[in-house]
Amino acid sequence: MTLSFLKKSQLYFIFSFLGAIIIGTLLLKLPWVTHSSGTLEWLDALFISTSAVCVTGLVTVTTSGFNLAGQLIILALIQIGALGIMTLTASIIVLMGRKMNYSNTIILSNLSDSFPLKSVEALLRTILTFSIVIEFVGFVLLTYGFLLEGKHEFGEAVYLALFHSVSAFCNAGFSTFDTSLIGMSPFIKIVISALIILGGLGVYVIYELSHLSHKHFLRIHTRLVLISSLILIVFGTLSFKILEYQGSTSVSWLDAYFQSVTARTAGFNTITMNELTLHPGSIIIFITFMLIGASPGGTGGGMKTTTAALVFISLYNTFKGSSKVLLFKREIQQNNVLKAFTIMFTFITISMVAATWLTATENASLGSAFFEVASALGTVGLSLGISENATGAGKVILIICMFVGRIGPFTMFLFLLGKEKSSRLEYPEERVILG
Repeated sequence: MTLSFLKKSQLYFIFSFLGAIIIGTLLLKLPWVTHSSGTLEWLDALFISTSAVCVTGLVTVTTSGFNLAGQLIILALIQIGALGIMTLTASIIVLMGRKMNYSNTIILSNLSDSFPLKSVEALLRTILTFSIVIEFVGFVLLTYGFLLEGKHEFGEAVYLALFHSVSAFCNAGFSTFDTSLIGMSPFIKIVISALIILGGLGVYVIYELSHLSHKHFLRIHTRLVLISSLILIVFGTLSFKILEYQGSTSVSWLDAYFQSVTARTAGFNTITMNELTLHPGSIIIFITFMLIGASPGGTGGGMKTTTAALVFISLYNTFKGSSKVLLFKREIQQNNVLKAFTIMFTFITISMVAATWLTATENASLGSAFFEVASALGTVGLSLGISENATGAGKVILIICMFVGRIGPFTMFLFLLGKEKSSRLEYPEERVILG
């Protein structure tokens, strides 16, 4: 029975996103949705819809070119895609006062990485409440920030704040400005970076922190997410600052910090993204961060911070000569470690294959193709220019990468969970020569 629930979870999750993408594509092709570049092609509509639902931010046509109806459709798709169709629906059912049946609770518990059954409804309430509160606070602060710039009327500032608050918290990276956040005030950059971080931490971490008491110790998952996120932000900030040092035109500390935050899932940029101007080392870090992505249960994509952390910790324990993976005086289950390596290997393999095909379809360098694929697979949205000028084949490759990057870790985890078999048989051990 459990296996059938897991299979149902996978199909429900996949088809909910597929349905949202198809509906979004049809909505963007409605007669009253217009774009300044002219008639929106079906493939471009599919690309934008996929990018919005998968909270990526890659575009083939500018977001600013859409009229108000088109931008609001994109914003709605971002919000739906970030919360997840199933989680959003279940949250509404719970808030309406209806009890979830046992089957739905089991599915949601499995999708939440074995989150305790008794806490699932409380978790769903936390998702919706936290999202609304944080996005509203971000909206108020950004309204003040855009008004402070003195370039926008009140109504325009309100709309810009709403769009960017939702886009930032959902780690989508869509912006109504063609140059993203280049030239924005430090206040706006700080607010948006805070929204990105809060959206990327994951609801499991937020739930535990919101229910923290003096008698309660943080789970290893929460500690791992918080520590790994902090390490990545600090490492990225220092690396970008050092690598992009060019005398009077060097990147500021704030921009280095912002790019370190946004590189993992959000896709906003405060510096010019160009293969010719960026240091090769910065491009490598961007690619690494984009593939890692956000944390489990967060609004971002990627292979997840916990996956990368477990791989690193297992390597560290191996170099120490330990046969077990130890963390915070706890032993991590071997199947968890194997899943982490499997997910990482799968992501890297997919990115290599997709980048190879992209070099063929777009006549691009391997570095820029790898960058674009990592951005799509990690649902980030940073671009070196390939997406906007991509051929039909190139757009299809990136669409597939965005979709796989959004649903990949969830469905892969459930697939591996469904394949687990307990056996009482023990076999003789034998070593394999490795070097």
